[in-house]
Amino acid sequence: MQRAWQRQIRRRLLAGKFASTPFHWQVRGGEAIVLMCLWNRRERLIDVLRQLDAQTGINGVRLYLWNNNRKDHGAYLKTLAGFTPTGALAAVDIVKSPYNLGSIARFYWARKLSFDAPESAVIVLDDDQDVPEDFVAVCLREYRPDRVSAFWAFRIDGTGYWDRDFAVVGGKVDHVGPGGMVCRLGLFQDPRFFTAMPERFWVLDDIWFTHFALRAGLRLAKLPVEVVFVLEETNQHWTQGEMKRDFYDFLQVSSPLGPAPLESA
Repeated sequence: MQRAWQRQIRRRLLAGKFASTPFHWQVRGGEAIVLMCLWNRRERLIDVLRQLDAQTGINGVRLYLWNNNRKDHGAYLKTLAGFTPTGALAAVDIVKSPYNLGSIARFYWARKLSFDAPESAVIVLDDDQDVPEDFVAVCLREYRPDRVSAFWAFRIDGTGYWDRDFAVVGGKVDHVGPGGMVCRLGLFQDPRFFTAMPERFWVLDDIWFTHFALRAGLRLAKLPVEVVFVLEETNQHWTQGEMKRDFYDFLQVSSPLGPAPLESA
């Protein structure tokens, strides 16, 4: 049950009213936008910074972090302060979340940034993903305003969420996971992405994102790049199997977004 103070905080976040700590090294403009949530893997941040700094074939990277674990914020700031990029990483901005909002919180960054550049690409990563040096370049190459391209892409062959198999590049895609994807920033200008999601399913932003993107008329595609998952034992999906199934089934019957397709932002 969402409390009154939480509703008030979410209204402020929806309006883009949140503070961040900047670490800007070599911002020139035109950098790729990358979003990431932080929760229980603080040792991973240095690896993320190094991998994004090692990206090739692009004009640079701006990383926007949302830290849901307030007690680790000092450690994250120390890591960022001690890092000196020598390659593609131009800037990092980090938010200390008012409370744990789940991984959907990273999309508050997307909404805030979208009002200046709605047609720009936004890349989303999870902190348990290792990416190759051309990951960002591939995302930008594959970006289309009417499409979501994701590494974590499935086709659903039956009637249930778990009746699925990995999609292939160029093949049918029914579901995507946000970690390791690229899409259009303007998608998040519609406040219903944040307000229409049923509260009891708030932590399942992957299923909600797919539903929302499809209702907005976007196509889903498999991203032609390899991503390696690490620290699998820390992934929360192990405890969410039944809830994911239930939310998927719920959305097949009735959409909180109403019967008509969303208007494109």
